[in-house]
Amino acid sequence: MSAPTLLFDVKMSLLPSVFAELTKYPTPMFSIGDFEVNNSMISAAIVTIIIIAVVQAAMRAPKLIPTGLQNFVEWLVEVMSNFLEGITGRETMQRGFWYFGSVFVFIFLGNLLGLIPGVGTFGFGHGTTIWNFEVDRPFLRGANANDNLTAAYTAIFFFMWFYWCIRQIGLGGLLKHIFGSQVHFPYQIVNVLFVIIFFLVGWVEVASILVIRPIAFTFRLYGNIFGGEYMLDSIYKMNPNIGFITLIPCYFYETLVAFVQAFVFFVLTAVFTGVYTNTDAHSTKTASNH
Repeated sequence: MSAPTLLFDVKMSLLPSVFAELTKYPTPMFSIGDFEVNNSMISAAIVTIIIIAVVQAAMRAPKLIPTGLQNFVEWLVEVMSNFLEGITGRETMQRGFWYFGSVFVFIFLGNLLGLIPGVGTFGFGHGTTIWNFEVDRPFLRGANANDNLTAAYTAIFFFMWFYWCIRQIGLGGLLKHIFGSQVHFPYQIVNVLFVIIFFLVGWVEVASILVIRPIAFTFRLYGNIFGGEYMLDSIYKMNPNIGFITLIPCYFYETLVAFVQAFVFFVLTAVFTGVYTNTDAHSTKTASNH
């Protein structure tokens, strides 16, 4: 084995090069003191820089009648804010748009970045010639193919979820929503029975909030993105000489998945919040029942 070398193989899809197995976890690239930087974090940093650059370019000299990039950014913000308001209520939308809007754009762009040819294939490795070169430390990896990052999205969301709920309906309102009976009957004995049932079901909801949903939010996104990368990797390795042809339909599919998974995370977090905070919807439902 020779020392690790660097390969920029622009003909990779046409040559029978050998590649290491796609790992479940990001690859460490360098350290800053005790802080380890991996290739997934580098991808996340690139996505962050792209978002900041686009927003800065769009809003550097804002016009009263927007055009071009400013028009696109304002349109995107308006569409997402209107959509959110219908789910979470106006006040929570205003408090939480920074999270919901940012996480949708970040996840979507991170997913698209992972589909760019060269991500996961250019990097450090071993080999004597280009024909048997093995890339074992790619420079970049899909940002969301990292369960630590998807867990971070989830951790921030649930921390803010408690804050938004308590700000909107208070701690008592939150506990009442979880444990309180949501029905009323003319017979007191039936009401008492349902109070007990809803109290017991409330503990199931607590387990869901604290354990089940965080795990589901984390691994749904990670699993779909990593699974897509693994599929592309496996299809390419079956026949590297024509890999660029066989991957074309898969790339169309994964582009759709990139949007769908960002949208699903965006909608699920919004709906989970709106169930508790959208007091306008609750008031309308109560009035219609009466």
